[in-house]
Amino acid sequence: MGDDSDTLNYISRGGTTQDAEREMFEKWSEESGIDVTHQEVADDTEMVNLIAENPGEFDFTNPAQFGLAYERLEYDGELFTDLDTGEIPNYEENVQDQWKNAPPIEGEDDAIFYYMSSQGIGYNQEHIDEITSWEDLKADELEDRVSLFASPPTRFANCCAALEYDVGETLNDDGMMDDVFEEMEEQHQNVVTYWSAGDEFMRLLREDQVYTCSAWGGRMQVLQEGGMDAAYVIPDEGAVAHTNYFVIMEESDKKEDVYDLLNYLYEPENAVELSTTHNYPMAMQDPSDELTELFEYVESPDELLWFDWGEMIPNLSEISERVNQVMAS
Repeated sequence: MGDDSDTLNYISRGGTTQDAEREMFEKWSEESGIDVTHQEVADDTEMVNLIAENPGEFDFTNPAQFGLAYERLEYDGELFTDLDTGEIPNYEENVQDQWKNAPPIEGEDDAIFYYMSSQGIGYNQEHIDEITSWEDLKADELEDRVSLFASPPTRFANCCAALEYDVGETLNDDGMMDDVFEEMEEQHQNVVTYWSAGDEFMRLLREDQVYTCSAWGGRMQVLQEGGMDAAYVIPDEGAVAHTNYFVIMEESDKKEDVYDLLNYLYEPENAVELSTTHNYPMAMQDPSDELTELFEYVESPDELLWFDWGEMIPNLSEISERVNQVMAS
């Protein structure tokens, strides 16, 4: 794959997001004459490991925060090249500075901000009038009508959010840790099942097996577009950020072409089209209603819960063991 001078090789997590990217990349290909191939993987761990195992095979990708931290920790930050945003003038001119300088890329050169995403609460308004807080998931009338994401770090972080605890401080305080797992156990009481992939919680909501779930807003938007009276909220206490980024591989010999494609994506019209196709907003200057009306849109990074994955990953085994015990109880 890496030998074709008229091809860029992209690797990502598939689904509706990569489908939307495929459509936009094809438009760039029509102008540039350079094709883009797509490989789909299950998650960021598989993605980063494949990049490491196949140097020169892939040219660019879009890791989430975990993927960036995993590459920095496990591969000493050697897989992704330092980016020259001067080669992406549309990024410099059109993306809000607050998102360029938010975690986990604040002070880093290995990635640029791609789109907003969070793990908040989705619900069907045919059954629930309103949800504003993590506390609402504990209501007696929601017994066996709740589904939550099975990801241990996300469960942990969102329970920190529910208590308005800082994740890093919690990891270093036994009492705060106990509080977080007590909160997790309380939320667990109404859970009928946990989900692992986005299409699972969408199916559960469609089939009325659950009325509410932890969710990605982009997926909830798809349910709304499909006719469900769907809503998405970042609870008053906050929700963990699941933002995504673009990176270029250090071993790619087509960096100039990738820069050209990225610059194309950050043209305002293209950014709006891409965002409204996969429902995850890019943080453009003077955003149009098309962007601000997306479920995932937030005015500021300060509205989301950020934590240092570099600090979380060394504690992940312990966190996962305790989270899994709660989910199995």
